[in-house]
Amino acid sequence: MSGGAAYTWRGTRVSGDVLVGGGLRAALVTPGGTTIPNGAHLPYYRQVNLGASHAFDADGLKGLSVRFDVINVFDQKYQIRNGTGVGVGAPQYGPRRGFFVGATQTF
Repeated sequence: MSGGAAYTWRGTRVSGDVLVGGGLRAALVTPGGTTIPNGAHLPYYRQVNLGASHAFDADGLKGLSVRFDVINVFDQKYQIRNGTGVGVGAPQYGPRRGFFVGATQTF
C-alpha cells in the first residue's frame, strides 16, 4: 500500500509519501525440523520519504529547479524477502536512509 501528498506554494513544493508492505512468503521450520515451503511470511514494513523542491523564476535563473529528498526518513531496517520461499531467490533488503540533492535547468 502506498500514499502520498504534495503542496506547492510560491514555487516551493514539499512532498511526502509512505510505503507499507506485507511480508513476503518464507519457509517455516517446525519444532521437529520439518520445513514447510511458503508456510510463513516476513513482518510488515513501512518506509517514509520526504522531499522539497523550488522552481526559480528570477532573471538569470529562469528554468532552474533544485530539490532535496530523504528516502527512508526513520532509517527503518527491513527485509523484503529472505530467500527461503518457493521461487523467492536471494535475500533482499529495503534501502537505508539516503539524502539526495538535484538541480535541473531547462532552456
